Amino acid sequence: MHISQFGKVILLALIACYPLPSWAQTTTIERSVPSSTQAPSSPDPSNSNLKPLTKFNGSTPTLNVSDSQDTFRYTLGAGDSIKIDVFNVPELSGTQVIAPDGTINISLIGAVKLEGLGLDEANALLREKLNPFLVRNIVNVSLLAPRPLNIAIVGEVNRPGPRFLNYTASGAGTGSGAATLTRALESASGITSRADISNIQISRRDGASGRRTIKVDLQALLEKGDISQDIRILDGDSILVPPLSQASASQSRVVSNSTFSPDSFTIQVAIVGEVNRVGPQTLVYSRNGVLPTGLSGATTSAGLSSGGGPVTLSRALQSANGVTEIADIRNVQISRLDEKGQRTIVKANLLDLITKADLSQDIILTDGDLITVPRLDKTNPSEYLQVAKATFSPTAITVQVVGEAVRPGALQLRPNSSFTEAISYAGGLTNDADWRAIELYRVNPDGSIMRRNLVADLNLPMSEESNPGLRDRDVIVVRPSFGSSLLNSTTRFLGNIINPYSLINNVFRK
Repeated sequence: MHISQFGKVILLALIACYPLPSWAQTTTIERSVPSSTQAPSSPDPSNSNLKPLTKFNGSTPTLNVSDSQDTFRYTLGAGDSIKIDVFNVPELSGTQVIAPDGTINISLIGAVKLEGLGLDEANALLREKLNPFLVRNIVNVSLLAPRPLNIAIVGEVNRPGPRFLNYTASGAGTGSGAATLTRALESASGITSRADISNIQISRRDGASGRRTIKVDLQALLEKGDISQDIRILDGDSILVPPLSQASASQSRVVSNSTFSPDSFTIQVAIVGEVNRVGPQTLVYSRNGVLPTGLSGATTSAGLSSGGGPVTLSRALQSANGVTEIADIRNVQISRLDEKGQRTIVKANLLDLITKADLSQDIILTDGDLITVPRLDKTNPSEYLQVAKATFSPTAITVQVVGEAVRPGALQLRPNSSFTEAISYAGGLTNDADWRAIELYRVNPDGSIMRRNLVADLNLPMSEESNPGLRDRDVIVVRPSFGSSLLNSTTRFLGNIINPYSLINNVFRK
């Protein structure tokens, strides 16, 4: 096709003015700019399929799970069962157990020490050793069965010392999996009531640098669900459970009911002073309430741990058959070993426990506590009425009734029973009794004998003046009336006179 000279000029002008190459270059440059350099664009709410974020109230409890503070790196050791796969060489593949010296044996290269290596390091070592013999150097080492972990647990656990911990939870709960801190505490029969679980320390081997210390707060696990605190235990770990900083401090109910607290345990304490059975007491705690909390073979005054609960001061006093009527329950003292091995004194006011429901006075006991119940300087009868109703008072008192009662002898009564109740339990008085002058004898704290004359009026209300409450070992003497004594004396006198004549008369009749 022939194009004129004028047409060629027009064609060249059109090609020179066409903007297509410039646009393509500009577009390419703009797409290559990173998105971070561009201004962010707000999504159109009308086109978004996302719900707006809701801000929760700060008071709403939420889980607070942090990242794990330990780097879990399993190191091989003696007793591990491993599987070695060498590609296309079944003669070198198979299952082996690492020997006590930390080595395995491979036919081409002999003994290879794997102790202290991770699985990746073991793979690299075997590839290096087998490289001269393999065309395709593909080696894989896997762990079949981990060895038992040799660890030590000391401090506030019920069975401290070294122990072996398996990855499968035999004897340490149910299920299977990694050996964790809580499982290690379970294997030591749980923590004691003085354990500070917010400051547990784990000493761990750290290669050539020696050992490092990992601090764990299991309190955060219980209160916030921070599962990262239940770290995995490695072979050679040493676990320290420290005691609470204050001797009088005790754990919360959340800690006592945790999975790493024991279902049952035994402690021994000593009780002296104004209790009915002084000396050492063995106290048993059972979560399900099957075992008695008092001394083995003791009376039912020790009670049962119905529904569970800690071994407290009041339960210890129950096992000692209760406090006496002259016990100063305002100043009960507990001597306890602190974290430095020295004894400190913790005081308890049990009167506040029974009058103000102050449960903080019912102190949780620990093994080795020494309990002292002092004597009152001066007794208060009205105060004793409250103490006699307490659970740490005796369940029964013994009162002697002698003389002109229908059923004289020893009576088992509830504490602080009134004088007239004792008369009623003795069957009342005989016809010869002098009900206006009955004598009550009581041993005072200083060893002297108190004697009071009382009237046996069964209609009298309970009062310290006319119808007092009785104490253990009180004696009630019911004497015969004056008329009854005179009649009995006359009868006996006449009987002495008549009896000889009756005897002679009977002889002559025969």
